[in-house]
Amino acid sequence: PTIAQHFGAGRNKGIRSAFQQGLWLAAITSIAAFFLLREMGYLMYWIGVDPAIIPLVQDYLDLAAWSMPPFCFYLALRFLCEATGHSRPMLVINVATLPVVIVGNWALIFGHLGLPPLGVEGAAMNLVLVGTLNALGLLGFVLLAQRYRARRLFSSFPMPGRECLVLSKLGVPIAATLVLDSGFFSAIALMMGKMGHVWLAAHQVAINYATVVFMIPVSVSSATMARVGQAIGQKDPALARARGLLGLYCSLALVIPSILLILAAPQWIAGIYTSDVAVVQAALPLLFAVAFLQMFDATYITAQGALRGFKDVNGPLLISFSFWIVGLPAAWWLGIETGRGAVGLWWGMVAGIAVTAMLLVWRFNTVSARTVRQTPA
Repeated sequence: PTIAQHFGAGRNKGIRSAFQQGLWLAAITSIAAFFLLREMGYLMYWIGVDPAIIPLVQDYLDLAAWSMPPFCFYLALRFLCEATGHSRPMLVINVATLPVVIVGNWALIFGHLGLPPLGVEGAAMNLVLVGTLNALGLLGFVLLAQRYRARRLFSSFPMPGRECLVLSKLGVPIAATLVLDSGFFSAIALMMGKMGHVWLAAHQVAINYATVVFMIPVSVSSATMARVGQAIGQKDPALARARGLLGLYCSLALVIPSILLILAAPQWIAGIYTSDVAVVQAALPLLFAVAFLQMFDATYITAQGALRGFKDVNGPLLISFSFWIVGLPAAWWLGIETGRGAVGLWWGMVAGIAVTAMLLVWRFNTVSARTVRQTPA
């Protein structure tokens, strides 16, 4: 949101400073992630993972850790492009490296093209290769594109300073929000493990379909954040509010076809993932819950993006606790206590996301309306 607001205000120096300090943060984060991944074996022992598979997993993570520096560098470049309203380069680069993902995994994991079969270590090597290619590709675009060359993004590179702390104050709550969100879904998955292998497989069908469709409102959320931030930089909070509302409407409109597809052909959707009749039948009531989930999913993630455009990150962080205060107890009560099983867990999850979505919309309405009132005409 910082770069988006600088871009809206036409402050090239501000864009350069925020980007350069963002690169420092990316470097610090990548180093921390590198060492964390290489020491995950101790954590896996502590949480009770089967000791027989820990060495295999750690071998993968030891190599995958080398993907963290290019991945974090790529994210810094990606956020720069998104904040300035330019998302096409990421699409082009990801499409261009897709053959490397497919062929690289085929060759390195199974041993083709004259290479030895390396198994999971080969998968990790390809992850590093693809991450590096993505980062270099986006760096090349930023260096060559006129819109970025004119801003001299890599000139007079300062050491980490006050701007780095300012960005951290925005980034840490966003990261904590992501942890709360993903942790909630992980907790639901753990409870789902008590339901037996058929229901667990049905859950994977439902959550996978929901995740694929969720990428649509996630993209709208990123665009909404950038457009709202640019309007704030232009000192036009009324426009920022309008863009936030438009983002919410767009997200909801874009998931309606998926909802209608679930209601019309749930068996066809489940059949894409499995031919097991028992799993398909178990997935049907879960997919019905997904239809409701997608409405609230689209609302909550887009409202988060709109609020980030206003640089409001602490409010969404506090609201994300409703996943745990409302959603998890509801899932436990409906799924475990009342004996409704996996279906109850899903409706508890829907309840948690619904409350979160409504609170975020309320927060957006409050913050945007207050900003409009406080800004001189």
